[in-house]
This record gives sequence, structure tokens and C-alpha cells, in this order.
Amino acid sequence: MTLPPDFQWTTRSASRPGELPTVIVCEGVWVVAMFQRVDDGCWVATLDRHRNGPGGPSRRCSSYEQGRAGAEMWVARHVARLRDDVDQIRRYREAVQANRLAKANIEPPFGWMG
Repeated sequence: MTLPPDFQWTTRSASRPGELPTVIVCEGVWVVAMFQRVDDGCWVATLDRHRNGPGGPSRRCSSYEQGRAGAEMWVARHVARLRDDVDQIRRYREAVQANRLAKANIEPPFGWMG
């Protein structure tokens, strides 16, 4: 399965291009993040990463490949909502960038962002 336009797999950090791609982004916003647990090596996918921030709800994956496939299907099912969420975040970032002093009075689209 392929991701919808404007969504892509990337690594957690641009400074580590050799790592497995574990993050789905849209306009620089993380919508899915995958990680491998240290204790048992199990892969876990965090969906709606942009809404819940780090530590949000997650799902266990049977393998890295299955996690990627499941994440891509999830993005395809929720693409309209995800685009709207990313647009809200973009507008919030632009408003803060335009006037950093007003940041305290600008409501972030998702609570953890404040």
C-alpha cells in the first residue's frame, strides 16, 4: 500500500538517515510514530501522534513490516481528518510565528501542544 499524497515515511531525526523510517509526516507534522520496545523487541505504533503527543494511545505490531502496512491503511482511512488536523496545526504555528508575544493568548488546536 502507498501513502496518500503529502504523507511520507521518514526517520525520527534528519541526522540519522540510515535508520529505518518509523514516522509518517504530513507537512512536517508527525501523525504516526513507530518504535521498538527495548524489553521484548516488539514494534508499537502510536496513531494520532499529533493529537496526543508523546505517550499517547498505541497499538502493538506483529512486526515492523506489519506495523508499516497497518499504519498506511490507517492513514488512508483517516486522510481527510488528518489533513484538517495538520491544517489546524499549520495555522496555529503561523499565528505564533507572526506574534510570539501573543502565544499565551492563542489556543493550540490540541491541548498537549501548549
